[in-house]
Amino acid sequence: MKGRESIASCSSCHKMVSLTANTPFQGYKSNLAYISFIIWDMVNQYPKIMTSMEISRKLNLSYKTSFYLKKRLKIIFSQLNETLKRNLYVELKNPVESDKKPIAVADSVVLYSSSLRANKHRSRRYKTGTASIYASNSIGGYQIGSLIHTIGINGGMTFYKSIPLNNQEYLGKDLDDKIPKNVTLYTDEGYTFIWDRPNHKMVNHSRRSNDSRYNLSRERWVTKEGVSSNGAEARNNILKQSFRSYGYVSLKFSQLYLDEISFLGNIRFVPELRSLLSLGEVNFVGLGNKS
Repeated sequence: MKGRESIASCSSCHKMVSLTANTPFQGYKSNLAYISFIIWDMVNQYPKIMTSMEISRKLNLSYKTSFYLKKRLKIIFSQLNETLKRNLYVELKNPVESDKKPIAVADSVVLYSSSLRANKHRSRRYKTGTASIYASNSIGGYQIGSLIHTIGINGGMTFYKSIPLNNQEYLGKDLDDKIPKNVTLYTDEGYTFIWDRPNHKMVNHSRRSNDSRYNLSRERWVTKEGVSSNGAEARNNILKQSFRSYGYVSLKFSQLYLDEISFLGNIRFVPELRSLLSLGEVNFVGLGNKS
């Protein structure tokens, strides 16, 4: 309807319905064109992250309005990314006959860790590799930073999961949820607990060099059999560089932020969905040239 973009009217009975009802944009008051413009911009500037402040500058909106716009977009991205994850799992479980078989990689990375100086030189809650994201027991032992489990397909999609500890319970469950057991999996030596994946191979990052002049071997990243964890390391590097745009991400909402960057990267492999969300990239370019 003219002047009411989110309302549609039936040409026969003239009944009016809301186009945004029962969607993340229910009750959205701003111009609906902002949604497509920001999605198109976010997709095209990946892996750079668009913050609420950047949206505020581009659309000349208040920070509060931009914050809630981005929050709604993150919910949509999270829902769509869940669908991509389920579809990928089905495809990997029932592979098409091809000479090139998919290879999955997995690794974990810490974001926003707390140093001992920030923790006032107290000992950490856990004496493990994830200690840097926890405060000491004397001040509550609460989690400060985020521990991210990265799973991806070489040359394909990537999914991130925020987990509290780097152990078998959380890592194994996340792997079973995203990667079928028939798929080849490359990891580092932190996944020694895996016993039910026949195609699982590990790279030893602690491998020593045979040359006395060097402490570590050049094979600590890639084995002689061609097993490599570089795919997971590269994904972790992209994640860390992208999240530098944020001063800090609350642990409570960390999964929404992870789903956002995961979806923006995964949409490259679904051109139909990319075109749908951007309402046709060619149309935007054409309008820009005319103006």
